[in-house]
Amino acid sequence: MKRILMSVILISSFFACNKSSRADTPAEKSELAKDTSLIMNEARSAHLADSIDLSKVPFSEKELGAFPVFDPPADLVPLNKPLTRDFDRVFFPTREGMIPIEGKVYKAFITGVTGKEWSLPYFEKSYKDLITAAGGALLFQGKVPQKELDRIKDEATYFGEEGSIDYTNNVVKVYAIRRKEGDHLFVQLSGYSAGGSIQILQLPKAAK
Repeated sequence: MKRILMSVILISSFFACNKSSRADTPAEKSELAKDTSLIMNEARSAHLADSIDLSKVPFSEKELGAFPVFDPPADLVPLNKPLTRDFDRVFFPTREGMIPIEGKVYKAFITGVTGKEWSLPYFEKSYKDLITAAGGALLFQGKVPQKELDRIKDEATYFGEEGSIDYTNNVVKVYAIRRKEGDHLFVQLSGYSAGGSIQILQLPKAAK
């Protein structure tokens, strides 16, 4: 990350020095803007890689629908009104611990439609099929130690609201859909004998 930021500084200095000797043409200005945008996008991706490694997840070129992208599968419905925010911070479990990611957010408790019995395996498989069909991959599966949750409790003030996950008692599955424009999609879901929770977060597209 430091090397990328240093590259940005050096490139900016280089063009600042050359600007004093001659005026840039429109084509050169356009090329400079592309170069700077490319470097900044690389820096942005490196920052995400410091948090969650997507290097082993292939890019998905599948066309995604409007956010939150995935509607509840057949015979499943939100228990209450889902919570949506244009921008928020949500922690996702990884092998290295809970990692915060910022972007557009959707959260919901999920249950079976009236007259249908709830099935956790159906809930998990249905979302897995939707996500993998969109080019997603499983990043993490497991429970989160209470010690780790205690570490982030002052930052994760949203715990307990709509769509919250019981990290210590239930197995959590985290999926990611990697996008070339940087608008990666992250999904974490968990459930138990009576219902499930799902949280979807999408990063904004990288600036061009």
